[in-house]
Amino acid sequence: MRIYLEGLVDQCHSRYHLRLLFPDNPFILHFDCGSDVYGIMISSKRCALLDDLSGDAHFVIEGMEETLVSLLSGEERLSQLIEDGSLAIRGGYRPLLFVESVLWLTRSREKEPIEV
Repeated sequence: MRIYLEGLVDQCHSRYHLRLLFPDNPFILHFDCGSDVYGIMISSKRCALLDDLSGDAHFVIEGMEETLVSLLSGEERLSQLIEDGSLAIRGGYRPLLFVESVLWLTRSREKEPIEV
């Protein structure tokens, strides 16, 4: 799971055009896998994995680790997994839209070739 989060943070750094979406104040996002909780911080200044999860999160995504991995790898969309009941969230509508946008725009799936 941590590898996928590191990939997300790397994509946030490498895609400079996304910084226009990022807030000036840090946005804290937690991923709750039941036994483990992971966190990332997203801001226009930097994105990073969080080791200290003692503070409150702006948005929390809860679910099984396999489901979270499929989300982070770009195989599934957040809204679809919420609709299916595979994931639960805590946070407002605007943070949901922000998180969905960041996850979709930073996905690392390779484009499939189109045959003509």
